[in-house]
Amino acid sequence: MRGELLRFSNGAALINDSYNSSPAALHAMTALLAATPGFQRRILAAGEMRELGTASAELHREAGAAAAKSGKVDWIIGVAGDAAQIIEGAVAAGFNRAKTKFFPSSEDAGTFVQKFFQPGDLLLVRVRAA
Repeated sequence: MRGELLRFSNGAALINDSYNSSPAALHAMTALLAATPGFQRRILAAGEMRELGTASAELHREAGAAAAKSGKVDWIIGVAGDAAQIIEGAVAAGFNRAKTKFFPSSEDAGTFVQKFFQPGDLLLVRVRAA
């Protein structure tokens, strides 16, 4: 499921990158999300990157800051654990906190995204199921 693009008849699309993540992979996929033209909103839904050791919180903050600095990501959704730091890093880099959400589980995030996802949106999903 690395980078699988799913297009929907309503003009929305989903980049399914639900697999073990690393900071480099998250940065690369976020850059792809930001650079993809033709969508009304670009939404990043990123789960916690596990097994990063003591640098975990900082690496998550850096990922959020990179998404914010792209200027092309419209919403950031963090899912579980240190993914909260993705949001904090984005906000510290100037991203509007009102355009962020954090959920403790994939199930909670999925419930929100089902209602939030609209025609014309591009959603990057980087959430690994528990």
